[in-house]
Amino acid sequence: MMKKITVISGGSSGLGLEIAELLVKSEKNVLILGRNSKRLNEASVRLKKYVKRNFAESIICNIGKEDDIKNVGDYLTKNMFVVDYLFNNAGKGLFTKADTSTSDMIENVFEANLKGMILLTSEVLRLTPEKEELTIVNIMSTSALVGRAEETIYCAAKWGARGYTEALRTELKNTKRNIIAVYPGGMRTNFWKIPGQTRDISSFMDPSEVAEKIVNAVLVTNKMFVTDITINRKK
Repeated sequence: MMKKITVISGGSSGLGLEIAELLVKSEKNVLILGRNSKRLNEASVRLKKYVKRNFAESIICNIGKEDDIKNVGDYLTKNMFVVDYLFNNAGKGLFTKADTSTSDMIENVFEANLKGMILLTSEVLRLTPEKEELTIVNIMSTSALVGRAEETIYCAAKWGARGYTEALRTELKNTKRNIIAVYPGGMRTNFWKIPGQTRDISSFMDPSEVAEKIVNAVLVTNKMFVTDITINRKK
């Protein structure tokens, strides 16, 4: 008998970890993905404190690498898991002037923010039986809605993710696949710890509070569901 599981990319810290904790506390089975083994292990220890009849597991995964995605798919298949919620949360920031762009910059940002979302979503869709309901939550950024100075590559990746989300929603209309787009503003997370770059984030949002709003909106059990969520901090 197949077991339901929630998959969260970028789940080892920040918003992803806060979402994972809320879901574990709600007795959801949770699988978090991350690239940093130390942070992933620490996150797993934190989540297992709240486990009751459910479970919380982790896999090292760079979602931009097809081999890593295949490993996740193999894990789900081997353990007879069916994904009921997929949170595409992983991402990477870059804040630099437009005339400094390089191929490596573009590839790194697009891999984390767009390519990985597409690859992971494709694998989960492939493995999820048509009769099973699946909710895909694509967590992007308000930078997917507004162009910003010194965020040209980042905005391009996020606008691409938004376009992918809208096209995915159109393709999967009238199926048991629900697509939710989330556009949060700046949060106080390690996302902003970029070598050689500093930014005052003291006024940014608390990721635990943002996670609560997202989870409360996503886990609606009646016949309605939210399609788009924009979360901004008060000025």
